[in-house]
Amino acid sequence: MTIKSNKTSVAAIALSTCMLAIALSSTSAHAGAWVAEKGKGYAKVGVSDYNATEFFGNQPDFGEFEGSSVSFYGEYGLGNNWGIYTSALYQDIEQTTASGETTSNSGLGDLDIGLKYQWQADPFVLSTSFAVKLPNLYDEDDALPLGNGQEDYEFRVLLGKSLNRYGYLGLELGYRFRTDEPSDEIRYLIEYGVNLTDNLYFRTKLDGIESANNADSFETLTGNLSRTPEFNIGKLEITAGWNFGQANSDGGRWGAEITYTDDLYGDETLQGDGIQFGITRVF
Repeated sequence: MTIKSNKTSVAAIALSTCMLAIALSSTSAHAGAWVAEKGKGYAKVGVSDYNATEFFGNQPDFGEFEGSSVSFYGEYGLGNNWGIYTSALYQDIEQTTASGETTSNSGLGDLDIGLKYQWQADPFVLSTSFAVKLPNLYDEDDALPLGNGQEDYEFRVLLGKSLNRYGYLGLELGYRFRTDEPSDEIRYLIEYGVNLTDNLYFRTKLDGIESANNADSFETLTGNLSRTPEFNIGKLEITAGWNFGQANSDGGRWGAEITYTDDLYGDETLQGDGIQFGITRVF
C-alpha cells in the first residue's frame, strides 16, 4: 500500500530558493556567535539527500526512511550588535515499514526565525539568541507529516574564539521549549573551522539534541520517525568549502560547499547519513 501527496519538483524549488538567496544576499560569513555588521549578511541554499535503514531504539516495524530536501539559511546584521536569521526547508520524504508499506509526502516544513545579540568580542565572542519555530506551512495530520505541528521557542548561548591562522572554535548550548505534547529539548553544538587557503576551508560540527524527558505522552511510535515525541541524537557534520575569486573591499563573495552528515548516537530516532551540496553568498 502506498500513500502519496502531490509532489512539486525539487529542482523547481531549488531554483526558486536560489533566486530568493540571490535577492537577499550580496558579508563575510558570521557563523555561530559572531553577528554581522549592519547591512552585512550571509545566505546559503543547500540540496540534501538522507537515508536511514536503522533505528536507535525498539522499532521492529521500521524498514527504511529516505528524504531529499532543499534548505535556505540566511542572516542579516541589524546594527548595534543585533542580527536576524531565518531558515526554511522543502522536503520530499518516504518511509517504508518492515512489511513493505510505503508512505510519502512533500512540501514546506517548519520555518525558523530568530534574533541574535553579541555581548562582547574579546577575549572571546559571547552572544545569545532567541528563535521561534512556526509550523504553518504543512498539515500535521498527514499520514507522514512534515513536522509535529507546534510552535517552539528556543533560547541559546553561543561562544566563539578565533585561533587566528589555526581557525576558530564555537560552543553553543540552548533550551527549546515545545508548546504541545513532545518533550522539550536541550540543544548543544561544538564546532571547529579553519581556512586552509584564501579559497579553501574546512569545518566540522557535533550537533546534538537531548530530550528533557517531559513529553505529555509517549506511546507506540507512529507517523514520521524522524519527528518522534521524545528522542536524543548526536550528528557529526564534516564540510569542505570553496570561496570563488578573491575577497574584495565590500566583502561580497560566492562559495560552494559539500557536507557529509552521520548520525553517531541517539535514542528513539532514525540512524542514517546524508550528503548536502550548498551554494553560499556573503555580502
